[in-house]
Amino acid sequence: MALTLGLLAVCAAAAPSRDTATIVDSGSTNTAGYAIAVSSDGNSTVTPRNRMGESQSAPRSFTIATTLAAQFFADLKAARDGNATSVHCMKSASFGTSTHVTWHDWTSPDLDCPAGDALTSALIHDVDAIRAAGNVQTMLRPHAPSGPPRLLTGTPLPQATATPSP
Repeated sequence: MALTLGLLAVCAAAAPSRDTATIVDSGSTNTAGYAIAVSSDGNSTVTPRNRMGESQSAPRSFTIATTLAAQFFADLKAARDGNATSVHCMKSASFGTSTHVTWHDWTSPDLDCPAGDALTSALIHDVDAIRAAGNVQTMLRPHAPSGPPRLLTGTPLPQATATPSP
């Protein structure tokens, strides 16, 4: 009996623990929000959310590279331990969103504002890479209400190009 309990304790200690963090995009009046749950093993899900933080559909699973997951969690720890900052920024009432990462009762600065330091800059880079790996794109809601905001995947929105002045 003691041998069995000892073996169970060793197996439990040897099993890698799985850590999870959540990236939350608030959405805005005109864009859908979402939550991305990222596990340290790379397994992730994205769930569309409304402005009240309520899920709007079932989560969609995707996987990120384990190297990206490891970098993300290392950068989270560094940002939390180093008191990462962002610069306060003005946002449009219709299009302004906020993006934060929550991890072990800690919430990052707003990642939709300019980074106040290298720690926040690293998190912004990681979150952008996770969004790209999961093909997570938000799209404007239609002008006429046709249901809750929805998360679309696929082709990114076209980017505006600057026209050089003469």
